[in-house]
Amino acid sequence: MNEFLQSLLQLDWISMLGAALRTATPIVLAALGGILSERSGVVNVALEGIMLFAAYVGFAIGVLTGSVAIGLVAGMAAGALIAGLHAALSIRYKTDQVISGTVINIFSAGITGYFYRQFDTNVDLPTLAEVPIPILKDIPVIGPILFQQRPLTYLMLILVVVIYIALFKTKWGLRTRAVGEYPRAADTVGINVNRLRYMNVILSGVLAGLGGVALTLGSVGRFTPNITGGRGFIGLAATIFGGWNPIGALFASLLFTIPEAVVIKLQILSINLPSQIVGMLPYLLTIVVLAGFGRRNNAPAALGKAYETGAK
Repeated sequence: MNEFLQSLLQLDWISMLGAALRTATPIVLAALGGILSERSGVVNVALEGIMLFAAYVGFAIGVLTGSVAIGLVAGMAAGALIAGLHAALSIRYKTDQVISGTVINIFSAGITGYFYRQFDTNVDLPTLAEVPIPILKDIPVIGPILFQQRPLTYLMLILVVVIYIALFKTKWGLRTRAVGEYPRAADTVGINVNRLRYMNVILSGVLAGLGGVALTLGSVGRFTPNITGGRGFIGLAATIFGGWNPIGALFASLLFTIPEAVVIKLQILSINLPSQIVGMLPYLLTIVVLAGFGRRNNAPAALGKAYETGAK
Protein backbone atom coordinates (compact mmCIF):
# COMPACT_ATOMS: atom_id res chain seq x y z
CA MET A 1 0.00 0.00 0.00
CA ASN A 2 2.81 2.40 0.87
CA GLU A 3 4.46 1.65 -2.48
CA PHE A 4 1.19 2.38 -4.26
CA LEU A 5 0.76 5.74 -2.49
CA GLN A 6 4.36 6.69 -3.20
CA SER A 7 3.80 5.89 -6.87
CA LEU A 8 0.75 8.14 -6.96
CA LEU A 9 2.81 11.00 -5.52
CA GLN A 10 5.50 10.44 -8.16
CA LEU A 11 3.11 10.73 -11.09
CA ASP A 12 3.43 13.64 -13.48
CA TRP A 13 -0.09 14.84 -12.83
CA ILE A 14 0.09 17.75 -15.27
CA SER A 15 0.94 15.64 -18.30
CA MET A 16 -1.50 12.98 -17.13
CA LEU A 17 -4.35 15.50 -16.92
CA GLY A 18 -3.49 16.68 -20.41
CA ALA A 19 -3.71 13.10 -21.64
CA ALA A 20 -7.01 12.62 -19.81
CA LEU A 21 -8.41 15.71 -21.55
CA ARG A 22 -7.40 14.32 -24.95
CA THR A 23 -8.99 10.98 -24.11
CA ALA A 24 -12.15 12.74 -22.96
CA THR A 25 -12.60 14.65 -26.24
CA PRO A 26 -14.91 12.15 -28.03
CA ILE A 27 -16.84 11.53 -24.81
CA VAL A 28 -17.44 15.25 -24.24
CA LEU A 29 -18.55 15.73 -27.85
CA ALA A 30 -21.03 12.86 -27.48
CA ALA A 31 -22.23 14.34 -24.17
CA LEU A 32 -22.78 17.74 -25.81
CA GLY A 33 -24.90 16.01 -28.42
CA GLY A 34 -26.83 14.24 -25.68
CA ILE A 35 -27.46 17.56 -23.91
CA LEU A 36 -28.92 19.21 -27.02
CA SER A 37 -31.19 16.26 -27.71
CA GLU A 38 -32.33 15.64 -24.16
CA ARG A 39 -32.77 19.31 -23.26
CA SER A 40 -35.41 19.35 -26.01
CA GLY A 41 -37.07 16.22 -24.61
CA VAL A 42 -35.68 13.38 -26.77
CA VAL A 43 -33.69 10.62 -25.05
CA ASN A 44 -30.62 9.83 -27.15
CA VAL A 45 -29.44 6.34 -26.32
CA ALA A 46 -28.29 6.23 -29.97
CA LEU A 47 -25.13 8.25 -29.24
CA GLU A 48 -22.99 5.10 -29.38
CA GLY A 49 -24.37 4.06 -32.76
CA ILE A 50 -24.10 7.57 -34.16
CA MET A 51 -20.44 7.79 -33.10
CA LEU A 52 -19.63 4.38 -34.56
CA PHE A 53 -21.38 5.02 -37.88
CA ALA A 54 -19.73 8.43 -38.24
CA ALA A 55 -16.33 7.02 -37.27
CA TYR A 56 -16.51 4.52 -40.13
CA VAL A 57 -17.93 6.89 -42.75
CA GLY A 58 -15.45 9.64 -41.88
CA PHE A 59 -12.52 7.26 -42.02
CA ALA A 60 -13.67 5.59 -45.28
CA ILE A 61 -14.18 8.95 -47.00
CA GLY A 62 -10.81 10.10 -45.64
CA VAL A 63 -9.17 7.03 -47.21
CA LEU A 64 -10.98 7.51 -50.55
CA THR A 65 -10.21 11.22 -50.84
CA GLY A 66 -6.89 11.29 -49.02
CA SER A 67 -8.19 14.26 -47.04
CA VAL A 68 -8.68 14.25 -43.28
CA ALA A 69 -10.73 17.47 -43.53
CA ILE A 70 -13.20 15.94 -45.99
CA GLY A 71 -13.39 12.85 -43.79
CA LEU A 72 -14.27 15.00 -40.78
CA VAL A 73 -17.08 16.73 -42.68
CA ALA A 74 -18.37 13.40 -44.00
CA GLY A 75 -18.37 11.94 -40.51
CA MET A 76 -20.41 14.83 -39.14
CA ALA A 77 -22.85 14.53 -42.05
CA ALA A 78 -23.18 10.79 -41.38
CA GLY A 79 -23.89 11.53 -37.73
CA ALA A 80 -26.59 14.02 -38.72
CA LEU A 81 -28.13 11.47 -41.10
CA ILE A 82 -28.45 8.67 -38.58
CA ALA A 83 -29.58 11.08 -35.86
CA GLY A 84 -32.27 12.22 -38.28
CA LEU A 85 -33.45 8.60 -38.42
CA HIS A 86 -33.65 8.54 -34.62
CA ALA A 87 -35.55 11.84 -34.69
CA ALA A 88 -38.07 10.54 -37.24
CA LEU A 89 -38.69 7.34 -35.30
CA SER A 90 -39.00 9.16 -31.97
CA ILE A 91 -40.86 12.31 -33.01
CA ARG A 92 -42.92 11.52 -36.09
CA TYR A 93 -43.66 7.84 -35.50
CA LYS A 94 -43.55 8.14 -31.68
CA THR A 95 -41.49 4.99 -31.25
CA ASP A 96 -40.24 4.44 -27.72
CA GLN A 97 -37.08 6.56 -27.71
CA VAL A 98 -34.94 4.04 -25.85
CA ILE A 99 -35.95 1.28 -28.26
CA SER A 100 -35.25 3.54 -31.25
CA GLY A 101 -31.79 4.35 -29.93
CA THR A 102 -31.06 0.69 -29.19
CA VAL A 103 -32.06 -0.33 -32.71
CA ILE A 104 -29.74 2.31 -34.16
CA ASN A 105 -26.87 1.08 -31.98
CA ILE A 106 -27.36 -2.48 -33.23
CA PHE A 107 -27.74 -1.30 -36.84
CA SER A 108 -24.52 0.73 -36.67
CA ALA A 109 -22.52 -2.11 -35.17
CA GLY A 110 -23.78 -4.47 -37.86
CA ILE A 111 -23.38 -2.25 -40.93
CA THR A 112 -19.94 -0.91 -40.00
CA GLY A 113 -18.72 -4.43 -39.26
CA TYR A 114 -20.06 -5.62 -42.61
CA PHE A 115 -18.47 -2.82 -44.64
CA TYR A 116 -15.21 -3.24 -42.75
CA ARG A 117 -15.06 -6.87 -43.85
CA GLN A 118 -16.20 -6.18 -47.43
CA PHE A 119 -13.95 -3.25 -48.28
CA ASP A 120 -10.25 -2.74 -47.78
CA THR A 121 -10.10 0.10 -45.29
CA ASN A 122 -7.53 -1.62 -43.09
CA VAL A 123 -5.03 1.18 -43.66
CA ASP A 124 -3.56 3.94 -41.57
CA LEU A 125 -4.21 7.65 -42.10
CA PRO A 126 -2.13 10.45 -40.62
CA THR A 127 -3.78 11.80 -37.50
CA LEU A 128 -4.12 15.39 -36.38
CA ALA A 129 -0.95 16.34 -34.54
CA GLU A 130 -0.74 18.37 -31.36
CA VAL A 131 -0.72 22.12 -31.96
CA PRO A 132 0.84 23.94 -28.97
CA ILE A 133 -0.39 27.52 -28.68
CA PRO A 134 2.54 29.95 -28.34
CA ILE A 135 2.82 31.84 -25.04
CA LEU A 136 -0.30 30.15 -23.60
CA LYS A 137 1.44 26.76 -23.51
CA ASP A 138 4.04 28.24 -21.16
CA ILE A 139 1.52 29.22 -18.48
CA PRO A 140 2.33 27.21 -15.35
CA VAL A 141 0.11 24.16 -14.73
CA ILE A 142 -2.79 25.00 -17.08
CA GLY A 143 -0.58 25.66 -20.12
CA PRO A 144 0.54 22.04 -20.66
CA ILE A 145 -2.96 20.78 -19.85
CA LEU A 146 -5.08 23.08 -22.03
CA PHE A 147 -2.77 24.55 -24.66
CA GLN A 148 -0.70 21.59 -25.89
CA GLN A 149 -3.57 19.66 -27.43
CA ARG A 150 -4.85 18.44 -30.77
CA PRO A 151 -7.17 20.66 -32.85
CA LEU A 152 -10.30 18.65 -32.04
CA THR A 153 -9.67 19.03 -28.32
CA TYR A 154 -9.46 22.79 -28.74
CA LEU A 155 -12.67 22.66 -30.78
CA MET A 156 -14.34 20.59 -28.06
CA LEU A 157 -13.43 23.15 -25.38
CA ILE A 158 -14.76 25.98 -27.56
CA LEU A 159 -18.00 24.08 -28.17
CA VAL A 160 -18.49 23.55 -24.43
CA VAL A 161 -18.47 27.32 -23.92
CA VAL A 162 -20.52 28.12 -27.04
CA ILE A 163 -23.24 25.57 -26.25
CA TYR A 164 -23.40 26.68 -22.62
CA ILE A 165 -23.97 30.29 -23.72
CA ALA A 166 -26.44 29.23 -26.40
CA LEU A 167 -28.49 27.12 -23.98
CA PHE A 168 -28.64 29.55 -21.09
CA LYS A 169 -28.21 33.01 -22.62
CA THR A 170 -30.10 33.00 -25.92
CA LYS A 171 -33.70 32.86 -27.13
CA TRP A 172 -32.99 29.57 -28.90
CA GLY A 173 -31.71 28.06 -25.65
CA LEU A 174 -34.75 29.27 -23.73
CA ARG A 175 -37.03 27.72 -26.34
CA THR A 176 -35.07 24.46 -26.29
CA ARG A 177 -35.36 24.21 -22.52
CA ALA A 178 -39.04 25.15 -22.64
CA VAL A 179 -39.73 22.40 -25.18
CA GLY A 180 -37.96 19.88 -22.95
CA GLU A 181 -39.76 21.01 -19.80
CA TYR A 182 -43.24 22.21 -20.79
CA PRO A 183 -43.90 21.43 -24.48
CA ARG A 184 -47.63 22.24 -24.19
CA ALA A 185 -46.87 25.72 -22.83
CA ALA A 186 -44.20 26.23 -25.51
CA ASP A 187 -46.70 25.23 -28.20
CA THR A 188 -49.25 27.64 -26.78
CA VAL A 189 -46.91 30.61 -27.28
CA GLY A 190 -46.19 29.65 -30.88
CA ILE A 191 -43.04 27.47 -30.64
CA ASN A 192 -43.05 24.55 -33.07
CA VAL A 193 -42.17 21.83 -30.56
CA ASN A 194 -41.46 18.96 -32.91
CA ARG A 195 -39.51 21.06 -35.41
CA LEU A 196 -37.23 22.30 -32.65
CA ARG A 197 -36.80 18.74 -31.41
CA TYR A 198 -35.88 17.58 -34.91
CA MET A 199 -33.28 20.31 -35.18
CA ASN A 200 -31.73 19.52 -31.80
CA VAL A 201 -31.57 15.78 -32.37
CA ILE A 202 -29.88 16.31 -35.75
CA LEU A 203 -27.42 18.76 -34.17
CA SER A 204 -26.72 16.12 -31.54
CA GLY A 205 -25.84 13.77 -34.39
CA VAL A 206 -23.38 16.30 -35.81
CA LEU A 207 -21.63 16.57 -32.43
CA ALA A 208 -21.63 12.83 -31.73
CA GLY A 209 -20.43 12.26 -35.30
CA LEU A 210 -17.55 14.64 -34.65
CA GLY A 211 -16.81 12.59 -31.54
CA GLY A 212 -16.67 9.46 -33.68
CA VAL A 213 -14.26 10.87 -36.24
CA ALA A 214 -12.22 12.32 -33.37
CA LEU A 215 -11.33 8.69 -32.68
CA THR A 216 -10.52 7.50 -36.19
CA LEU A 217 -9.10 10.65 -37.75
CA GLY A 218 -8.19 12.63 -34.68
CA SER A 219 -6.17 10.15 -32.67
CA VAL A 220 -6.04 6.52 -33.88
CA GLY A 221 -5.69 6.93 -37.65
CA ARG A 222 -7.59 3.76 -38.51
CA PHE A 223 -10.96 2.06 -38.08
CA THR A 224 -11.60 -1.22 -36.31
CA PRO A 225 -15.00 -2.77 -35.53
CA ASN A 226 -16.55 -1.31 -32.38
CA ILE A 227 -13.79 1.29 -32.15
CA THR A 228 -16.03 3.50 -30.00
CA GLY A 229 -15.91 0.87 -27.27
CA GLY A 230 -18.90 2.23 -25.38
CA ARG A 231 -17.82 5.88 -25.40
CA GLY A 232 -21.27 6.91 -26.57
CA PHE A 233 -22.80 5.30 -23.50
CA ILE A 234 -20.17 6.98 -21.32
CA GLY A 235 -21.09 10.27 -23.01
CA LEU A 236 -24.73 9.63 -22.10
CA ALA A 237 -23.68 8.98 -18.49
CA ALA A 238 -21.66 12.23 -18.53
CA THR A 239 -24.75 14.05 -19.80
CA ILE A 240 -26.76 12.83 -16.82
CA PHE A 241 -24.02 13.17 -14.21
CA GLY A 242 -23.20 16.66 -15.50
CA GLY A 243 -26.79 17.76 -14.96
CA TRP A 244 -27.52 18.30 -18.68
CA ASN A 245 -25.06 21.20 -18.52
CA PRO A 246 -22.11 21.45 -20.97
CA ILE A 247 -19.59 22.47 -18.31
CA GLY A 248 -20.84 19.78 -15.96
CA ALA A 249 -20.56 17.23 -18.77
CA LEU A 250 -16.93 18.24 -19.38
CA PHE A 251 -15.96 17.61 -15.76
CA ALA A 252 -18.06 14.44 -15.64
CA SER A 253 -16.21 13.13 -18.71
CA LEU A 254 -12.88 13.82 -17.00
CA LEU A 255 -14.16 11.82 -14.03
CA PHE A 256 -14.25 8.83 -16.38
CA THR A 257 -10.90 9.38 -18.10
CA ILE A 258 -8.64 10.50 -15.23
CA PRO A 259 -8.80 7.15 -13.35
CA GLU A 260 -7.99 5.35 -16.61
CA ALA A 261 -5.00 7.66 -17.18
CA VAL A 262 -3.78 7.03 -13.61
CA VAL A 263 -3.93 3.25 -14.02
CA ILE A 264 -2.11 3.37 -17.38
CA LYS A 265 0.61 5.57 -15.90
CA LEU A 266 1.03 3.25 -12.92
CA GLN A 267 1.44 0.32 -15.28
CA ILE A 268 4.16 2.23 -17.14
CA LEU A 269 5.88 2.65 -13.76
CA SER A 270 5.74 -1.15 -13.38
CA ILE A 271 3.17 -1.09 -10.58
CA ASN A 272 1.56 -4.51 -10.63
CA LEU A 273 -2.05 -3.75 -11.58
CA PRO A 274 -4.14 -6.11 -13.74
CA SER A 275 -4.61 -4.71 -17.24
CA GLN A 276 -8.33 -5.46 -16.99
CA ILE A 277 -8.64 -2.59 -14.51
CA VAL A 278 -7.87 -0.13 -17.32
CA GLY A 279 -10.77 -1.36 -19.39
CA MET A 280 -13.13 -1.84 -16.47
CA LEU A 281 -12.96 1.56 -14.76
CA PRO A 282 -14.88 3.77 -17.23
CA TYR A 283 -17.70 1.24 -17.57
CA LEU A 284 -17.93 0.59 -13.85
CA LEU A 285 -18.25 4.34 -13.31
CA THR A 286 -20.89 4.47 -16.06
CA ILE A 287 -22.98 1.84 -14.29
CA VAL A 288 -22.66 3.67 -10.97
CA VAL A 289 -23.62 7.01 -12.53
CA LEU A 290 -26.61 5.66 -14.45
CA ALA A 291 -27.82 3.70 -11.42
CA GLY A 292 -27.33 6.54 -8.96
CA PHE A 293 -28.11 9.60 -11.05
CA GLY A 294 -30.34 8.30 -13.85
CA ARG A 295 -33.45 9.69 -12.14
CA ARG A 296 -32.07 12.97 -10.92
CA ASN A 297 -34.72 15.58 -10.25
CA ASN A 298 -33.15 18.11 -12.62
CA ALA A 299 -33.80 16.00 -15.71
CA PRO A 300 -35.98 17.79 -18.28
CA ALA A 301 -39.58 17.15 -17.22
CA ALA A 302 -40.75 16.06 -20.69
CA LEU A 303 -37.69 13.89 -21.41
CA GLY A 304 -38.71 10.78 -23.31
CA LYS A 305 -42.30 11.90 -23.84
CA ALA A 306 -43.55 12.17 -27.41
CA TYR A 307 -45.53 15.31 -28.17
CA GLU A 308 -48.53 15.53 -30.46
CA THR A 309 -49.60 18.99 -31.58
CA GLY A 310 -53.19 19.73 -30.72
CA ALA A 311 -53.54 16.87 -28.24
CA LYS A 312 -55.13 17.70 -24.90
